[in-house]
Amino acid sequence: MFRILLLVAVILIGYDAIAHQGLYTRNAWASVVGLTESAVTSARQLGQDTREEPAPIRP
Repeated sequence: MFRILLLVAVILIGYDAIAHQGLYTRNAWASVVGLTESAVTSARQLGQDTREEPAPIRP
């Protein structure tokens, strides 16, 4: 099953490269990179917020 999906992906990327000069592949890759960068930035910000948060004072 994985081989079939891989073959379909290769054919679609090849068609895009020939017919559209890789426009759709570049746009898809840029979207994936943007989403990954956004997720990493959010995770870093969450980690910094957690470290900067003072511990609650217990009586």
